[in-house]
Amino acid sequence: MNYTELPLEFAALEGKVQFVQKINENEYHSSCPQCGVEPHHNESNPSDRFVMWIASNTTGRPFGMCVRHCRYKWSSDKADADWTPEERAIFEQKRKELNEREEARIVDYAQNVIMKQKIYLRYNQELKKSVMGVEYLHERGFNNEWIGHLGLGIMHDYKVKGRNSTYYSPAITMPVIAEGGRIENIKMRVMQPNCKEDRYRSLYATQAQHYHLPNKDLKIGNKVILIEGEIKSDIVAMYAHLPSDLTIIGTQGKGIGQRLLRKLENVELIYLALDPDAFIPDLNGNVTVAQVARKTGIERTRFIPTNGKPDDMIMQGWNMLNAYKTHTMEIFQMTPESAEIVTNARRAEILLLLTQRPRRLDWLMGRYKLSRHSIIRDISILRRGRVIDTVQAGRLTWYELVN
Repeated sequence: MNYTELPLEFAALEGKVQFVQKINENEYHSSCPQCGVEPHHNESNPSDRFVMWIASNTTGRPFGMCVRHCRYKWSSDKADADWTPEERAIFEQKRKELNEREEARIVDYAQNVIMKQKIYLRYNQELKKSVMGVEYLHERGFNNEWIGHLGLGIMHDYKVKGRNSTYYSPAITMPVIAEGGRIENIKMRVMQPNCKEDRYRSLYATQAQHYHLPNKDLKIGNKVILIEGEIKSDIVAMYAHLPSDLTIIGTQGKGIGQRLLRKLENVELIYLALDPDAFIPDLNGNVTVAQVARKTGIERTRFIPTNGKPDDMIMQGWNMLNAYKTHTMEIFQMTPESAEIVTNARRAEILLLLTQRPRRLDWLMGRYKLSRHSIIRDISILRRGRVIDTVQAGRLTWYELVN
């Protein structure tokens, strides 16, 4: 088994954990800093009980937890290590170098493997002979011009390693396009999946996070709009007629990875047009849209509210350009008073939950051990700071929310 170095974000655990394994760019496993290694550690029974996330889904910051034994939790806020300014500077420089090295690896693999093999061109030619494939794409809203622009294709005998079984199915091939038209992977849309979890696969195991630019932008601009998935972002690019200075980006699912966050560091405004379920709390009470906003930066993030999936709504006649111009909601226009509350992630999440699910007030009070008065007081302060239009976002009156 191949082991790796401890991520820099977890430097405070140096010497306290062993057998570090890299699962993906965001997740590492190791022995636990509190309860130690597995009693019978070996290749088939590794000490991987402690899971480390570079960016947790909840806060966007480093977090670790012993998931199989003592439940020990670690976060950078509670780390027992004091950093001097010099050590912090070295850490930041090292992290920058590692990020640049990883970015160079991804670009090199795209240019010297995927784009040299040009396998996507073969599948594109196969699509021209496939009535079934062309009809499938036409039904999804793709016209012949955009099929050619995006390099879409078809593989008739794709082997699907599914959730419950392995089987063969035709699959639409979709190049994942980065800056300047660089193709970093081939996304497979399985046409006859056995279950919904089998619908999407990647042809290349790049061990990297990718994003999709359907307009083949030379670079990411100062204003971007994030859409879930390649197909939805393609439909938005085809039919939404958004301003040319707005970069359309398809993300891998609802969340946002560290690589894309680095790409967005200097972006001025970030618009989110996520599916409605991104506003619904999961079993742990976490709300995807709140998590994304905390990662991208609350002060520069805006919402474009939708009543359904953006691509479906567009195909049904929804005017996304009008929604972008007239219904975009700011999360917070910061005032000193509101900023103090917003920095508390719990309160930001509560506000978002209430604006979308007002009937969950009692549940929120119990979850966060807050009184009804304190929640309403915070929302009142935030409203005075010109926060989200509560009435519009939640389709309720202020009286209904308070009472």
